[in-house]
Amino acid sequence: GPASGVMAAAYTSTEAGIHNVMSYDMGGTSCDVGLIQDGVPAVSSELEVEYAVPIHVPMVDVHTIGAGGGSIAFINEAGLIQVGPESAGASPGPICYGRGGETVTITDANLLLGRMNPLALLGVDTPVSIAKVRRAFSTQIAEPLAMTAEQGAAAVLRIANDRMAGALRMVSLARGHDPRDFALFAFGGAGPLHAAELARELGIPDVLVPARPGITNALGCLVANLRHDYVHTINEPVASVSLEAVHAALSAQTDQGRRRVEDENVTIDSVQVLYSADMQFQGQSHLLRISLTTAKPTREELQSLFEKAYWERFEVELPEVRAVLVNLHTAVLGRRPRIALESMIGERQGDAPEPTSRAVWFGGGRLDTQIVRREALDHGQALSGPCIVEQLDTTTVIPPGCSAHVDPLGNLRIAVPPS
Repeated sequence: GPASGVMAAAYTSTEAGIHNVMSYDMGGTSCDVGLIQDGVPAVSSELEVEYAVPIHVPMVDVHTIGAGGGSIAFINEAGLIQVGPESAGASPGPICYGRGGETVTITDANLLLGRMNPLALLGVDTPVSIAKVRRAFSTQIAEPLAMTAEQGAAAVLRIANDRMAGALRMVSLARGHDPRDFALFAFGGAGPLHAAELARELGIPDVLVPARPGITNALGCLVANLRHDYVHTINEPVASVSLEAVHAALSAQTDQGRRRVEDENVTIDSVQVLYSADMQFQGQSHLLRISLTTAKPTREELQSLFEKAYWERFEVELPEVRAVLVNLHTAVLGRRPRIALESMIGERQGDAPEPTSRAVWFGGGRLDTQIVRREALDHGQALSGPCIVEQLDTTTVIPPGCSAHVDPLGNLRIAVPPS
């Protein structure tokens, strides 16, 4: 699920003409984020499991935190509001699910603040009134901190957003990437509810919400390319490494990958080969992955690429220390045929309902906010915040000051001005 969501984000954003994005998938129990650069999801070969056991297997680099719609909010022992990582799950779930849940959650906060449709969310077998949700926030969050119920719910969302922004920083700033150079691809049942405010927090100028956010993970399984990764350890200083051995290793990995793709007998349009290397300064333990533009890099190219990557990550120059070439990586990708994303838009059934409005909490109070149905939006149609876009599988919040339009693929593009 998390990996296929990143694959779908890479495919959809590339089709929309955006090649650098951060994927943001928020569901009921967790939030999964990943980085996509030049249309290719970031891959990590380092994963630490229980008892600090390292696993060195190439995999889609996804960072996960316990922040989902069912994440429980409470006052911790320090007297502060804490959100997650414990979740109410699907059963009993949030209070508003009417399944016996008694602890307030992120979903309950969104409902109380008017960001979710109370008529739709409360349409369960044993509906719970908004008054009950408000009382729960009052007793569990607001009263101990001398707040109103709405202020308590807004604080819960602010804390949840801060945690999710931290996860996005982990896959961007912590790895030398500026979030302002990326778009935010938001999906999952709850992702579009928070995406624009996360983008504003991080200075991300553009948010892309796909046509069907709730099934984007499934789309990833259809569009994911075939991929085979190979690694060859060198572990020699760049100054003395045998370039013939380097070129031979990359060539052998390429040939092996191409044969594997052919043997799988899956329909593909083309084969793409990506080269990279793990490098470090001699005496250090931390590795940096650098991208190579060719299977026959020169000594000068290896040195300059590493020094550039080291400077971008740490802003430190170490000209007196020798660089070491540790590992060579080759990824061979079989590109799958294009899937028409336009087909996911669907056909309008009858006349679209007229836009309505309701009072939605933004900042320090409620604003009269336009409510529109996603299926009623035409290609090119523009929206201005505050606005709520509702559909069967998610709700998208367009805050005040933001604007949005529908692109030819049915994606909702939200422009987020700097704060």
